[in-house]
Amino acid sequence: MKKNLIFILLFIISTSSFSQTTQIDNLLLKINQTKNPIEKKELINQLKLELAIKNKKAQEESNAIIKAKSKLPSKAFKIEN
Repeated sequence: MKKNLIFILLFIISTSSFSQTTQIDNLLLKINQTKNPIEKKELINQLKLELAIKNKKAQEESNAIIKAKSKLPSKAFKIEN
């Protein structure tokens, strides 16, 4: 019974997390559906802004990972008896 409950909860969590549409996906959909060139240009500018923000966040995260990794000791830990 507990295994079934855990399986169901994991299934619900995984499907809900993968099914979320992002702002970028929504903008791409709107760009492809829009016929008006002026509106399309505005949507493309919004998309560029969203992508720039996402890229900046990813760059900050990668820099933090690199900084944290540089603090790790480079030699393996040895236990001496």
